[in-house]
Amino acid sequence: MNQTEVAHAKSPSAVPNLIFRLIYRSHSKIPAAGLNAELGNILRVARANNSAQGITGALLIYDDWFAQTLEGEESAVRKLFARIEADKRHGSVELREEGTVGVRVFSRWAMALVGEHGEPDIPLAATAGGTAPAQPRHTTPEQDLVLSAMRDATRGYGRGS
Repeated sequence: MNQTEVAHAKSPSAVPNLIFRLIYRSHSKIPAAGLNAELGNILRVARANNSAQGITGALLIYDDWFAQTLEGEESAVRKLFARIEADKRHGSVELREEGTVGVRVFSRWAMALVGEHGEPDIPLAATAGGTAPAQPRHTTPEQDLVLSAMRDATRGYGRGS
């Protein structure tokens, strides 16, 4: 093995095919009266900014909790997470999971409302007035695993308190 191969073997983030995934949850500080409009703004801005940075993921909303998965190059994902931690619309930001994975599971997702037990999540699309339900998408087993962790974070099952 040459020195370059050794360096790649020691550093997973140096392997070009690995994706960094981060999952966090936070408490929404957005007033309920303006939530729909603000979510539309967040979705529009996030799609443009994240696309430019090669970041994909999903945002789930349950009551006044957010859980988000961010996927992409590690430094770009960490930089975005630092901005989210400083964002006044988020409180009690908690990192739930982080690490490298072999594939993006949310390459086409942006935002969804979490359904109740056994009910489907509702993908959302940005509109001029905020958000509206988007065309439903079937989920893969890999997406279901990550969505389950996100549901646990927003509903409190995984809180440990």
